[in-house]
Amino acid sequence: MLGILVVIVVAGWLGTLIARDPGYVLVSYDGSSLRTSLWVALGLLAVLGLAIYYGSQLLRFLLNSSGYLSSWREEKKKSRAQELTAKGLQLMLEGDYLRAERFLISGAQNSSSPAINFLEAARAADKLNDTEKRDAHLRRAAEEDPSCGKAIALVSAEMSAARGEWDNCLQALSSLKSSDVVLSLRRRALVEQKDWQGLQSLMPTLRKGMDKESFLEFERGVVLTRISEPGIQEEGLQAIFKNLPASLKRDPSVVLAYCQTVENDNQAESILRWAIKENWQPELLECYGNLGSETLPKRLKQAEGWQKSHADDASLQLCLGKIYEAKGDVIKAREAYQRSINLESSREANEQLGGLLAFDGEYAKSSDHFKTALQFKK
Repeated sequence: MLGILVVIVVAGWLGTLIARDPGYVLVSYDGSSLRTSLWVALGLLAVLGLAIYYGSQLLRFLLNSSGYLSSWREEKKKSRAQELTAKGLQLMLEGDYLRAERFLISGAQNSSSPAINFLEAARAADKLNDTEKRDAHLRRAAEEDPSCGKAIALVSAEMSAARGEWDNCLQALSSLKSSDVVLSLRRRALVEQKDWQGLQSLMPTLRKGMDKESFLEFERGVVLTRISEPGIQEEGLQAIFKNLPASLKRDPSVVLAYCQTVENDNQAESILRWAIKENWQPELLECYGNLGSETLPKRLKQAEGWQKSHADDASLQLCLGKIYEAKGDVIKAREAYQRSINLESSREANEQLGGLLAFDGEYAKSSDHFKTALQFKK
């Protein structure tokens, strides 16, 4: 209300001024002149000023609108690229590699990280056994982002591993620093190639990168694989065991595998005797009872000595039965097998006793023990 009153007062005051003395303005230029009242001239100047002001605002708006439009278009393209990339990755997980490759390549055009698109497209092409496209996508990834060389090498190594191309896998890994993924791939490649020397040199690094239990399990697996290799020479076998860390020399599974393979009965007897004292296990006792005649007296003395503290152990009685049988003492062998069965019936004890009974002509009893043996799973 107050504003309206102010406007009315000002308008009245201006009207009074105009009526009292309208004045005039004369503009002359090159023989031409223009005359108008002062107030009209002032009004024209005001209109001109407003026109200039609003014209500049309009021009600025148009210029900004062009920038906004361009930015909007770019955001739209990026959004579309993200959608295509996401779809491509989804198709990869679903195993639709042909469509996945197409979506990933389409999404790379306006992607903020096109190298990733080309790397995943290379994986898709590799799954389709299209080596030409795979290599082309890897080159494009390197061109788009030279800094992702390590990622390209790792992807190449993983694809080579999937194809069983272990030489190519190791070659791709050679330029990479150790990491969990790199070490895992390198370890697998060396095992597949049976490059035991290369694997041995990698062991210190693996020990640092793996938890203790996982490393021991892996190391045990490698040793068992080497020991059980077909055609392994006696000298090489003994060298493997000699160079084992103390923890594996005490490992029952390693000891058992080695003593079942090595031809040196005296060495096997010594290792088994020590291992049984450390780890009283049925498998070790069984192996001890199966050794050759060269160590028979020594084994008989040792096994009978163990009876003082393990008289009620079925595995020891089975072991003793085998030793007595190998020595030719059939009566003691039968007694030992029977004690083993009485303590804990087993397939092998029944088979061994059944064989001795059949040899002595006690076919009915022998048949009973063989039937009992068949009830046990191998």
